[in-house]
Amino acid sequence: MDKDKKLKWYDSGNNITTCIIIIILLTIICSQAFAVVGSNTISIIASVISHNTIYLLILIYFIGLKTYIGKKYFNYLNVFLMFIYFVLSVTSFLTVIQSFSLNTVLSFLINVIVLIYLFHTMFRDTRVWKEFKLGNSPFNEITNDFYFNTLVILVIISLFVNLISTVVLSGLVISILNALYITFLGRYIYLYRDYLDKKRLDINNKGNFDNLRKEVKEDLEEISGIIKDKTEDTVSKVNETIKETKDNLEDIGENIKDKTEDVVSKVSETIKETKEDIKDKINKDTTSSKKVKKSDRSKKGDK
Repeated sequence: MDKDKKLKWYDSGNNITTCIIIIILLTIICSQAFAVVGSNTISIIASVISHNTIYLLILIYFIGLKTYIGKKYFNYLNVFLMFIYFVLSVTSFLTVIQSFSLNTVLSFLINVIVLIYLFHTMFRDTRVWKEFKLGNSPFNEITNDFYFNTLVILVIISLFVNLISTVVLSGLVISILNALYITFLGRYIYLYRDYLDKKRLDINNKGNFDNLRKEVKEDLEEISGIIKDKTEDTVSKVNETIKETKDNLEDIGENIKDKTEDVVSKVSETIKETKEDIKDKINKDTTSSKKVKKSDRSKKGDK
C-alpha cells in the first residue's frame, strides 16, 4: 500500500502545487544567477521583477492556494490565473507574427491550450458557467486525458527544439525547468477536472464538435448554393450577351452585304450606262463621219 502511495504522489493536488512553487523559484533563481555577481540588493530585486513578472504572478497564485484566504476565494484566483494566460496567449501570438519560427509557434500553441484547458475546467461549478451557458462550448467534447497528453507532447517537442537551439548552460537549465513547470501545471488542471468529474459537477455539457461541424457544413452548403446561383446567373447573362452580340454582328454583316451589293449594283449600272453612252457617242460620231464623207462625194460628183 505504501508503494502504491509513492507511485501516486502525482495524484495529490497538494504535492503538485508544492512542486510548481519549487520549480518557479528555481527558474527565477537560475535566470538571475548572473545578476547576483557585482550587483547590490536593489538591482537584483529590480532585475527579478522586470524579467520574471509572469512567474512571480503565477507564484502568487500557487502560494495563495496554500493559504486559507486563497482556498476561500479559489474561483477569484482562477480568474486571475486565466487572465495571466490570456495575456501570455496574446503576446505569444504577436511574437509569432513578429518572429515566425517553430519555437514561437509551439509557445503560442502551449499557451492557448493551457488557456482553453483552464477556461473549461476552472469555471465549472461556478455561476459564470451557468449564466454564460459555457456547457454548450464545443471544447467540452475534448477529454481530460486528451488535453493533458496533447500539452505534454507539445512541451516535449518544444523542449527538444530549445535544447537544439540553446548553446548556453543557463538557457538549457531554464528550458528544462519551464518544461517541468508546464507539465506540472497541466497535471494540476487535470487533477481538478478529474475531481469535478468524480463529483459529477456540471458534467452534462451539450456542446460538442459534431454540432459545430454540422453548423459549419450547413453554412458551407448555403454559401455553395449562393455561389452556384450567382455563377449560373453570371453564365446566363454572359451567354445572352454573347448571343446578342452575335445577332448584332450578323445584322451588321447583312447590312454591310446589302449596302455592298447596292454599291456594286450602282457601280455596275453606272459602268453600263457609261459604256452605253460611250457606245452611243461612238455610233453618233461614226454616223456623222459617214454623212460628211457622203456629202463630200456628192459635191465632187456635181463638179
